[in-house]
Amino acid sequence: MNELKSRRTKPAPTGALLLAILLIVGGLSVLAACGGEESSATGEGIEASDGAGTEKQKDATDGNLDATGGDGDDDVVTIEMHTRGGNDYNDPLGVHVEPGTTIRIVNMSGAHTATAYHPDNGRELRIPEGAEPFDSGTLAGSGETFEIVLNEEGVYDYLCTLHEARGHVGRIVVGDPEAAPARDSDGLPGRAGDFLPPVDEIVEEGAVAFE
Repeated sequence: MNELKSRRTKPAPTGALLLAILLIVGGLSVLAACGGEESSATGEGIEASDGAGTEKQKDATDGNLDATGGDGDDDVVTIEMHTRGGNDYNDPLGVHVEPGTTIRIVNMSGAHTATAYHPDNGRELRIPEGAEPFDSGTLAGSGETFEIVLNEEGVYDYLCTLHEARGHVGRIVVGDPEAAPARDSDGLPGRAGDFLPPVDEIVEEGAVAFE
């Protein structure tokens, strides 16, 4: 219907009538233009200060606060354990931390342990002599965690008892590595010795990722 109406023709108006129509139409156009600009400006002002905009800004601020570790995780170093692509591994393989740092080991996939090389765990000693040996037991669920706090300075080597021969080992350097230097890894089973990063690389980089 609208399309049909727009195509209808009307008789041409007389001169006086035409002049009156033009004046009326022109005045209405001016008023419409002024009113439109005011409405647009008012609309923009409302949009800039409405509640939705405030909420978005608040959300962004909250996100930044969360990202800075407001929950106290600034002093926690996380190591993930993976089973992927036929490999069982830690990522990072090696980390350098200060004494008293909390190490959080998180199982991401598969089943693994985080076990210190120590006679109490049935292995040779590869952590500082005065340090307490640790053993997570088997972490089989995705997201399961095990936390340790290492206070004795030196080099700590640890393994997954389920996959040691496949190279699932890790190294943590606490403070000064010379306080308890790394042991020779030639006698480790299978590929274990191949996956322990050099101490100097760990200290220089802070963390050595699995590649």
